[in-house]
Amino acid sequence: MTIEIARQALETISRRMRDRDPAIADLFVPHALLVGSGMGEIARGRAAIAALFAGIHARDYTVSWDFPELDSRGDAARVWLFAEGHAVIARAGGLDRLPYRLAAVLVAEGDDWCWELFHGSEPGH
Repeated sequence: MTIEIARQALETISRRMRDRDPAIADLFVPHALLVGSGMGEIARGRAAIAALFAGIHARDYTVSWDFPELDSRGDAARVWLFAEGHAVIARAGGLDRLPYRLAAVLVAEGDDWCWELFHGSEPGH
C-alpha cells in the first residue's frame, strides 16, 4: 500500500511541476521542508515553498520527474520514500534527462497525503 501512496504523490507533484501549477505548494503541510539541488534551494514552510516553485516556474523551461526506481515504507500516518530516476527538463529545443534522487516523507492529512520533507538532488559524478 505504501508504494501506491508514494507513486501517486510522485505523479501528482511531477504533473503540477510540469504544468507550472501554483497550487503545487498546497501538496505540502504548512511546516514542510524542501531541499533541492541548487544553492539556495531550501524552503521552510508552505509560503517559502510556493515562492521557491514560483521562481522555478518563471524559468524558460519546465521541470518534471520520472522515477522508475521507488522504495517506500510506512504506516497509516506516515510514509517515507526514496526514488531514483531523472529530472526531465523541457525546453524549446527538446528534452534533457538529468539523474535525480529524491528522499521524502509524506504524512496523512485527512484523505490526502502531503509532503512533509522533500529532499531532491542531482547525484555527483
